[in-house]
Amino acid sequence: MMAEKSHKWVYVTIIVVIVALMLAGVVMIRDVRQGREAREKAKEFTTKLHDAGLPAPTVAEAARLYGVDGGPFAGEPDADLLQAEYAWWHGTAGPAGRSLIMDPDFLEAATIFVAVYQPDRLAEFQEFVSGLELDETTD
Repeated sequence: MMAEKSHKWVYVTIIVVIVALMLAGVVMIRDVRQGREAREKAKEFTTKLHDAGLPAPTVAEAARLYGVDGGPFAGEPDADLLQAEYAWWHGTAGPAGRSLIMDPDFLEAATIFVAVYQPDRLAEFQEFVSGLELDETTD
């Protein structure tokens, strides 16, 4: 009778270990697939930045930083610009506030980012930035 109980524990333990390994395998496959997709998007992003003559991170850096969906940078691509412009319109930009002048290179990099990581929001973003004042702000 004692031998039968010990065999049940062995079988249960083996089944639990096999199920845990299967779950770990599924998670690892998903991570590998997402990593591959993140590298593909990062390569597209860095290539477009280089083609535009803009500085770009390495593919590995971009993949780690932006992931598959743009990471925390893709939440609201125009929210900070809108907040600054709103503050200016209402005179709450602080003393000696000036109108918002965007560097065209920055805007081009932001547009490339949105095109790669949030293509469904590209038209909305382009519409927002079409009214911004642009000028070279750095040498």
